[in-house]
Amino acid sequence: MLVKVQIDGNTPNKKKLKKNTHEISKITYKSLGLVESALEEFLQENIEVLTQEEDYELMIIGKQVRNNANKRTDLVGIDSNGNVVVIEIKRDESQAIRYAASFAKITSVQEIVEKVYADYLVHYENVKEEDAVEIGIENIVGFLNDHEAFDNFNADQRIILVASSFDPSVLSASAWLLTKGLDISCFEITPQLIEGENGDEYLLEIKKLLPLGSDDDYFSEILTNENKRPTALRQSSWTRKSFPKLTHMLEVGLVSEGDEIFFKNKESESLGKIQSGNNVEFNGKIISLNAWAKQFAPSGKVNGYDYAVVKEKNKTLSEIRAEGYHLFDGMGFDPIE
Repeated sequence: MLVKVQIDGNTPNKKKLKKNTHEISKITYKSLGLVESALEEFLQENIEVLTQEEDYELMIIGKQVRNNANKRTDLVGIDSNGNVVVIEIKRDESQAIRYAASFAKITSVQEIVEKVYADYLVHYENVKEEDAVEIGIENIVGFLNDHEAFDNFNADQRIILVASSFDPSVLSASAWLLTKGLDISCFEITPQLIEGENGDEYLLEIKKLLPLGSDDDYFSEILTNENKRPTALRQSSWTRKSFPKLTHMLEVGLVSEGDEIFFKNKESESLGKIQSGNNVEFNGKIISLNAWAKQFAPSGKVNGYDYAVVKEKNKTLSEIRAEGYHLFDGMGFDPIE
């Protein structure tokens, strides 16, 4: 729930928080005159909204890609682990699985450029057709090399489902598929209306429904019977590497809310404070850890855990997490290799 408030008072000691009389309300895309393609276009241009709290980056390489069965995939991407990613909007998991399967046989960067990315560059990036393959290969190889993932190109496929709401059967099926090793995520994106004296404003509320921090988070609500199985049996079917996030490190006491952190070798300009929910307070704003870290990375692509140094400990979050990994035993995370 979001509540609109206003701050009254001019001096720090006399400022008060008051509820604003203007409401924040959930609305539909239809009421805004928007169709499915509007959300698709928004994600095409702002795909980072799905990954700001994740440990991977996404690069969009295709839109409305036609497969061998003459069906169209909404968006296609490559993540920083080298996986090909199928992003489907308002569709069920079975359709997305078929689309993902059609990409499984692609074995080289050149092949995916020729089949998918070159056309995207021509139609959406204003690249000349005769230059598209060369530029496409250069872009993807550069992206993979930046993340040391070239050797893992398309070793696996990932599915991301996006909708304003999900039928419980889709979530249940997706959760079950996760236990069988399919890498699938579900994001709910709903528009919010903020009424104001100077006109209406709009927000998009983005919720990641699956997977959550560990299997127990969603099995307890969606797959009650599956949750009764021993944890070891559930973990054995995972292929996605799932590691504790900042919120879990706070939970077990490895770090504390308010701890000062800075980006490695850039303390003066990056100093912030750890906040709940995988967030950092920086320059008076609460932003995600990865969004904070991206501001100081030369390429804008970085895993925040590897570069965020906790000032008091003089160690990165990755180092602190590794040293205290025993504290996460039984929480469903993968071991550090």
